[in-house]
Amino acid sequence: MAIHDFLRNTYCRSIYVYGTDRFTKRDGCKGIREEYRESVQQYFAGTYDEKLLEEALENGWINQQEYDETRTIMQETVLAQPTPSQSYPEHQTGR
Repeated sequence: MAIHDFLRNTYCRSIYVYGTDRFTKRDGCKGIREEYRESVQQYFAGTYDEKLLEEALENGWINQQEYDETRTIMQETVLAQPTPSQSYPEHQTGR
């Protein structure tokens, strides 16, 4: 099934930013489509900061497992980003 950006973005904001939905059915929320779970977490990890993730956990909008999964993706995203010297070889020492 195709992942639609507008739906992924809406799910992301609804869960992490506003707390009006959850990844799974709980707290009176319907939950999101399971096939969107990973893409929502990846989008959040690449778009928002750790403070917002922590607030979502503190508010009960995400559970500890969802927090851990998203935090891992955030760490992997940071590790995958090139350093300035990798992006611009002329910044490397000795050139």
